[in-house]
Amino acid sequence: MLFDCPRIEMFSDIGLTALRWNRSMTSNTPDGEPRHTASTTSIVYAAVTLTIVAALCLPSEGRAQNARSVCDKTDTQFAVTATVPDNADALRKYERNVSSLTSDVSTVMLGDSLVEAWPKELSGALGAGPVANLGVGRDRIQNTLWFIEHERERLRQIKPKRIIVLVGTNNIYLDKPCGVMQSYRKLFGEIRSLWPSGKIYSIHILPRGEQMKGAAENIGYVNSELSRTSRELGIRTIDASGVACGMTTPCANYKSDLLHLTPPGYEALTKITRDGIGSP
Repeated sequence: MLFDCPRIEMFSDIGLTALRWNRSMTSNTPDGEPRHTASTTSIVYAAVTLTIVAALCLPSEGRAQNARSVCDKTDTQFAVTATVPDNADALRKYERNVSSLTSDVSTVMLGDSLVEAWPKELSGALGAGPVANLGVGRDRIQNTLWFIEHERERLRQIKPKRIIVLVGTNNIYLDKPCGVMQSYRKLFGEIRSLWPSGKIYSIHILPRGEQMKGAAENIGYVNSELSRTSRELGIRTIDASGVACGMTTPCANYKSDLLHLTPPGYEALTKITRDGIGSP
């Protein structure tokens, strides 16, 4: 198959046949110069046909947008299924985090390594009382779901007023953006069920990569959808892209991997988050 577009293979065959016929209608003049005897109509027809083929085969923003926003049954099943972490250390961290909870916790933080590495002296400023950092490195949204489901009874013992969520960057390359949104929807529903009186604040997925272009289209789509559906989801979103040095690299707020944050990066993120949630 010449083109990776099966539904338009017929058009390409017709166009190529016309071109071959056009070439076969070329002969030489007595002085050796090539002479074309094909009609102008056949030439135009071939050109138009191949133009249509090229336009249909080339990826478009519309198709890309559709791929981001449409999930099939399997995508959905994968997105909303709670998944045990892929390493034993994560389970140990879950146990340690839950065991250290006290009844007076006012704010809970859920997420991946970006939350786990949040300096205690900074995260402590995000609540009026004790702040429980339950972040675990490498977690995907489905892992956070598993943690909530697995530790539900012990987590019920606390009554946080605020739940701050920063998770999703580990989903953004492997999952469809529509699937990431379904994972979020499931997660926020579980959080509301667990702590119905708590307010949920979801920090947007942070920019990442060289010139902050890593998975930028997918991140942009998901963050936009989070903001658009925030009322429906029962959350407030916080745009923390201000940590990304104007979307340029190198950036002093990021480590060399252009994913994790430096101490100045956490200072910036803490300020943005505090501004987003308001006074404790």
